[in-house]
Amino acid sequence: MSSSKGSVVLDEAGYPAGFLGPVETLSTIRVDTTDDGILTITLARPNKLNAFDERMIREMRGVIWKANFDDGVRVIVITGEGRAFCAGRDIAGLDYENNLKTSQYRAYVRANHELFDDIESIEKPVIAAINGICAGGGVEMAIACDFRMAARSASFLLPENQLGVIPASGACSRMIQMIGIGRLKEMIMAVEPVDAESAFRIGLATRLCEDSALLSDTLTFARQLLTKAPQAMGMAKHIINACQNVDTETGRLLERLGQSVLIRTEDNREGMSAFLAKRSPRFEGR
Repeated sequence: MSSSKGSVVLDEAGYPAGFLGPVETLSTIRVDTTDDGILTITLARPNKLNAFDERMIREMRGVIWKANFDDGVRVIVITGEGRAFCAGRDIAGLDYENNLKTSQYRAYVRANHELFDDIESIEKPVIAAINGICAGGGVEMAIACDFRMAARSASFLLPENQLGVIPASGACSRMIQMIGIGRLKEMIMAVEPVDAESAFRIGLATRLCEDSALLSDTLTFARQLLTKAPQAMGMAKHIINACQNVDTETGRLLERLGQSVLIRTEDNREGMSAFLAKRSPRFEGR
Protein backbone atom coordinates (compact mmCIF):
# COMPACT_ATOMS: atom_id res chain seq x y z
CA MET A 1 0.00 0.00 0.00
CA SER A 2 1.32 3.40 -0.89
CA SER A 3 1.09 6.56 1.18
CA SER A 4 1.57 10.20 0.35
CA LYS A 5 3.44 13.03 1.96
CA GLY A 6 2.57 16.29 0.30
CA SER A 7 2.61 15.74 -3.46
CA VAL A 8 5.13 12.89 -3.35
CA VAL A 9 3.81 9.33 -3.49
CA LEU A 10 5.65 6.88 -1.23
CA ASP A 11 5.72 3.14 -1.83
CA GLU A 12 5.18 0.37 0.74
CA ALA A 13 8.82 0.65 1.87
CA GLY A 14 8.52 4.39 2.44
CA TYR A 15 10.54 5.40 -0.62
CA PRO A 16 9.41 7.80 -3.35
CA ALA A 17 8.04 5.88 -6.32
CA GLY A 18 10.91 5.07 -8.65
CA PHE A 19 13.56 5.30 -5.95
CA LEU A 20 16.06 2.47 -5.57
CA GLY A 21 14.86 1.07 -2.26
CA PRO A 22 15.22 -2.44 -0.86
CA VAL A 23 13.40 -5.27 -2.63
CA GLU A 24 13.21 -8.55 -0.76
CA THR A 25 11.42 -10.60 -3.43
CA LEU A 26 11.46 -10.32 -7.21
CA SER A 27 8.07 -10.12 -8.89
CA THR A 28 8.76 -8.39 -12.24
CA ILE A 29 11.97 -10.17 -13.27
CA ARG A 30 13.48 -13.65 -13.05
CA VAL A 31 17.15 -14.20 -12.34
CA ASP A 32 19.16 -17.30 -13.22
CA THR A 33 22.89 -17.91 -12.95
CA THR A 34 24.82 -20.70 -14.67
CA ASP A 35 27.65 -22.54 -12.95
CA ASP A 36 30.16 -20.86 -15.25
CA GLY A 37 29.06 -17.33 -14.38
CA ILE A 38 26.36 -16.16 -16.82
CA LEU A 39 23.62 -14.18 -15.08
CA THR A 40 20.36 -13.98 -17.04
CA ILE A 41 17.76 -11.35 -16.16
CA THR A 42 14.39 -12.11 -17.76
CA LEU A 43 11.85 -9.28 -17.80
CA ALA A 44 8.71 -11.05 -16.62
CA ARG A 45 5.65 -8.90 -17.24
CA PRO A 46 4.53 -10.58 -20.49
CA ASN A 47 0.95 -9.35 -20.15
CA LYS A 48 2.40 -5.82 -20.29
CA LEU A 49 4.91 -6.70 -23.05
CA ASN A 50 7.54 -6.42 -20.29
CA ALA A 51 7.01 -2.68 -19.95
CA PHE A 52 8.93 -1.47 -16.94
CA ASP A 53 7.38 0.21 -13.93
CA GLU A 54 8.97 1.54 -10.75
CA ARG A 55 9.25 -1.90 -9.20
CA MET A 56 10.98 -3.42 -12.23
CA ILE A 57 13.44 -0.53 -12.28
CA ARG A 58 14.21 -1.08 -8.61
CA GLU A 59 14.50 -4.86 -8.96
CA MET A 60 16.82 -4.62 -11.95
CA ARG A 61 19.00 -2.01 -10.30
CA GLY A 62 19.28 -4.15 -7.19
CA VAL A 63 20.33 -7.23 -9.16
CA ILE A 64 22.84 -5.31 -11.29
CA TRP A 65 24.24 -3.52 -8.24
CA LYS A 66 24.88 -6.84 -6.50
CA ALA A 67 26.43 -8.27 -9.68
CA ASN A 68 29.14 -5.62 -9.45
CA PHE A 69 30.46 -7.31 -6.31
CA ASP A 70 29.80 -10.96 -7.20
CA ASP A 71 32.94 -12.54 -8.63
CA GLY A 72 30.79 -15.50 -9.69
CA VAL A 73 29.02 -13.31 -12.25
CA ARG A 74 31.12 -12.81 -15.36
CA VAL A 75 28.56 -11.98 -18.08
CA ILE A 76 25.01 -10.60 -17.88
CA VAL A 77 22.20 -11.38 -20.33
CA ILE A 78 18.94 -9.40 -20.43
CA THR A 79 15.93 -10.81 -22.29
CA GLY A 80 12.15 -10.77 -22.17
CA GLU A 81 9.43 -13.31 -21.49
CA GLY A 82 6.80 -13.92 -24.15
CA ARG A 83 6.56 -12.02 -27.42
CA ALA A 84 8.38 -8.86 -26.36
CA PHE A 85 11.82 -7.87 -25.16
CA CYS A 86 10.48 -4.68 -23.60
CA ALA A 87 7.79 -2.25 -24.71
CA GLY A 88 9.31 0.61 -22.72
CA ARG A 89 7.81 2.56 -19.83
CA ASP A 90 4.49 1.23 -18.51
CA ILE A 91 2.07 3.89 -19.68
CA ALA A 92 -0.06 3.32 -16.56
CA GLY A 93 2.48 5.32 -14.59
CA LEU A 94 2.69 8.25 -16.97
CA ASP A 95 -0.33 10.14 -15.65
CA TYR A 96 1.29 10.48 -12.24
CA GLU A 97 4.77 11.41 -13.41
CA ASN A 98 3.59 13.78 -16.14
CA ASN A 99 1.69 15.82 -13.56
CA LEU A 100 4.67 16.37 -11.28
CA LYS A 101 6.38 19.73 -11.07
CA THR A 102 9.21 19.92 -13.57
CA SER A 103 11.90 19.63 -10.90
CA GLN A 104 10.13 16.65 -9.33
CA TYR A 105 9.67 15.06 -12.75
CA ARG A 106 13.40 15.27 -13.46
CA ALA A 107 14.16 13.62 -10.11
CA TYR A 108 11.53 10.94 -10.67
CA VAL A 109 12.61 9.85 -14.15
CA ARG A 110 16.28 9.90 -13.16
CA ALA A 111 15.62 6.35 -11.94
CA ASN A 112 15.08 5.31 -15.58
CA HIS A 113 18.32 6.95 -16.63
CA GLU A 114 20.27 5.48 -13.72
CA LEU A 115 19.08 1.95 -14.53
CA PHE A 116 20.44 2.31 -18.05
CA ASP A 117 23.60 3.96 -16.71
CA ASP A 118 24.03 0.97 -14.36
CA ILE A 119 23.86 -1.37 -17.35
CA GLU A 120 26.28 0.76 -19.35
CA SER A 121 28.82 1.22 -16.57
CA ILE A 122 29.02 -2.20 -14.89
CA GLU A 123 32.50 -3.57 -15.60
CA LYS A 124 31.13 -6.81 -16.98
CA PRO A 125 29.79 -7.43 -20.49
CA VAL A 126 26.01 -7.13 -20.86
CA ILE A 127 24.16 -8.77 -23.75
CA ALA A 128 20.59 -7.92 -24.75
CA ALA A 129 18.83 -10.96 -26.25
CA ILE A 130 16.03 -9.18 -28.10
CA ASN A 131 13.27 -11.68 -28.67
CA GLY A 132 10.43 -9.60 -30.12
CA ILE A 133 8.92 -6.16 -29.67
CA CYS A 134 11.51 -3.62 -28.53
CA ALA A 135 9.97 -0.18 -28.21
CA GLY A 136 10.53 3.14 -26.49
CA GLY A 137 12.48 2.65 -23.29
CA GLY A 138 13.05 -0.96 -24.33
CA VAL A 139 15.22 0.31 -27.18
CA GLU A 140 17.00 2.58 -24.71
CA MET A 141 17.61 -0.36 -22.38
CA ALA A 142 18.99 -2.43 -25.26
CA ILE A 143 21.38 0.26 -26.47
CA ALA A 144 22.78 0.63 -22.95
CA CYS A 145 23.94 -3.00 -23.28
CA ASP A 146 27.29 -3.80 -24.85
CA PHE A 147 25.91 -6.26 -27.39
CA ARG A 148 22.45 -6.75 -28.94
CA MET A 149 21.54 -10.20 -30.23
CA ALA A 150 18.31 -9.80 -32.21
CA ALA A 151 15.90 -12.56 -33.22
CA ARG A 152 14.77 -12.25 -36.84
CA SER A 153 11.24 -11.49 -35.61
CA ALA A 154 12.46 -8.61 -33.44
CA SER A 155 11.31 -5.09 -34.22
CA PHE A 156 12.46 -1.70 -32.98
CA LEU A 157 10.30 1.39 -32.57
CA LEU A 158 10.59 4.77 -30.84
CA PRO A 159 6.91 5.85 -30.68
CA GLU A 160 7.19 8.73 -28.20
CA ASN A 161 6.28 11.36 -30.81
CA GLN A 162 2.79 9.88 -30.87
CA LEU A 163 2.48 11.00 -27.24
CA GLY A 164 3.87 14.44 -28.07
CA VAL A 165 7.23 13.83 -26.42
CA ILE A 166 10.68 12.43 -27.25
CA PRO A 167 12.52 9.31 -26.11
CA ALA A 168 14.45 10.95 -23.29
CA SER A 169 16.29 8.10 -21.57
CA GLY A 170 19.24 7.79 -23.91
CA ALA A 171 17.96 7.33 -27.46
CA CYS A 172 18.83 10.84 -28.60
CA SER A 173 22.26 10.74 -26.96
CA ARG A 174 23.43 7.12 -27.16
CA MET A 175 22.12 6.22 -30.62
CA ILE A 176 23.40 9.17 -32.63
CA GLN A 177 26.86 7.66 -33.13
CA MET A 178 25.52 4.12 -33.19
CA ILE A 179 23.23 4.45 -36.22
CA GLY A 180 23.88 7.97 -37.52
CA ILE A 181 21.92 11.19 -37.30
CA GLY A 182 19.76 10.55 -40.37
CA ARG A 183 18.47 7.14 -39.30
CA LEU A 184 17.99 8.37 -35.75
CA LYS A 185 15.81 11.25 -36.95
CA GLU A 186 13.76 8.78 -38.99
CA MET A 187 13.15 6.65 -35.92
CA ILE A 188 12.40 9.55 -33.53
CA MET A 189 10.82 12.26 -35.67
CA ALA A 190 9.09 10.11 -38.30
CA VAL A 191 8.48 7.18 -35.92
CA GLU A 192 9.81 4.74 -38.54
CA PRO A 193 9.90 1.11 -37.35
CA VAL A 194 13.05 -0.90 -37.92
CA ASP A 195 12.97 -4.65 -38.49
CA ALA A 196 15.72 -6.96 -37.28
CA GLU A 197 17.60 -7.21 -40.56
CA SER A 198 17.61 -3.44 -40.99
CA ALA A 199 18.69 -3.05 -37.35
CA PHE A 200 21.65 -5.34 -38.02
CA ARG A 201 22.53 -3.47 -41.22
CA ILE A 202 22.60 -0.04 -39.55
CA GLY A 203 24.41 -1.21 -36.41
CA LEU A 204 21.50 -1.14 -33.97
CA ALA A 205 21.70 -4.94 -33.60
CA THR A 206 25.19 -6.43 -33.34
CA ARG A 207 24.17 -9.99 -34.26
CA LEU A 208 21.16 -11.57 -35.95
CA CYS A 209 19.76 -14.96 -34.86
CA GLU A 210 17.03 -17.35 -35.84
CA ASP A 211 14.15 -17.03 -33.38
CA SER A 212 14.53 -20.58 -32.09
CA ALA A 213 18.27 -20.14 -31.57
CA LEU A 214 18.32 -16.72 -29.91
CA LEU A 215 19.03 -17.83 -26.36
CA SER A 216 21.39 -20.66 -27.35
CA ASP A 217 23.34 -18.32 -29.65
CA THR A 218 23.42 -15.70 -26.90
CA LEU A 219 24.79 -18.19 -24.37
CA THR A 220 27.37 -19.40 -26.90
CA PHE A 221 28.56 -15.82 -27.38
CA ALA A 222 28.48 -15.24 -23.61
CA ARG A 223 30.74 -18.25 -23.14
CA GLN A 224 33.16 -16.81 -25.67
CA LEU A 225 33.34 -13.73 -23.45
CA LEU A 226 34.04 -15.94 -20.43
CA THR A 227 37.40 -16.82 -22.00
CA LYS A 228 38.45 -13.16 -22.17
CA ALA A 229 40.30 -11.18 -19.50
CA PRO A 230 37.62 -9.69 -17.19
CA GLN A 231 39.50 -6.57 -16.08
CA ALA A 232 40.57 -5.79 -19.63
CA MET A 233 36.96 -6.08 -20.82
CA GLY A 234 35.77 -3.82 -18.02
CA MET A 235 38.46 -1.24 -18.72
CA ALA A 236 37.77 -1.37 -22.46
CA LYS A 237 34.06 -0.85 -21.81
CA HIS A 238 34.70 2.28 -19.73
CA ILE A 239 37.17 3.78 -22.17
CA ILE A 240 35.15 3.04 -25.32
CA ASN A 241 32.01 4.53 -23.75
CA ALA A 242 33.92 7.61 -22.57
CA CYS A 243 35.63 8.11 -25.93
CA GLN A 244 32.27 8.71 -27.61
CA ASN A 245 32.17 12.09 -25.90
CA VAL A 246 35.77 13.31 -25.77
CA ASP A 247 38.36 14.59 -28.22
CA THR A 248 40.98 12.27 -29.68
CA GLU A 249 43.82 13.45 -27.44
CA THR A 250 41.74 12.93 -24.29
CA GLY A 251 40.80 9.51 -25.60
CA ARG A 252 44.46 8.58 -26.07
CA LEU A 253 45.16 9.72 -22.51
CA LEU A 254 42.38 7.48 -21.21
CA GLU A 255 43.83 4.55 -23.18
CA ARG A 256 47.26 5.08 -21.65
CA LEU A 257 45.84 5.38 -18.14
CA GLY A 258 43.80 2.22 -18.58
CA GLN A 259 46.72 0.29 -20.00
CA SER A 260 48.99 1.41 -17.15
CA VAL A 261 46.61 -0.31 -14.73
CA LEU A 262 46.15 -3.48 -16.78
CA ILE A 263 49.84 -4.20 -17.29
CA ARG A 264 50.16 -4.65 -13.50
CA THR A 265 47.49 -7.35 -13.30
CA GLU A 266 47.98 -11.07 -12.88
CA ASP A 267 45.83 -11.59 -15.97
CA ASN A 268 48.34 -9.62 -18.05
CA ARG A 269 51.15 -11.84 -16.83
CA GLU A 270 49.05 -14.93 -17.52
CA GLY A 271 48.23 -13.69 -21.02
CA MET A 272 51.88 -13.06 -21.81
CA SER A 273 52.94 -16.46 -20.45
CA ALA A 274 50.20 -18.25 -22.37
CA PHE A 275 51.16 -16.48 -25.59
CA LEU A 276 54.81 -17.45 -25.25
CA ALA A 277 53.89 -21.04 -24.33
CA LYS A 278 51.41 -21.24 -27.21
CA ARG A 279 48.52 -22.25 -24.94
CA SER A 280 45.12 -20.77 -24.09
CA PRO A 281 45.22 -18.28 -21.20
CA ARG A 282 43.34 -18.96 -17.95
CA PHE A 283 42.18 -15.56 -16.76
CA GLU A 284 41.08 -15.13 -13.13
CA GLY A 285 40.11 -11.46 -13.11
CA ARG A 286 43.02 -10.45 -10.89
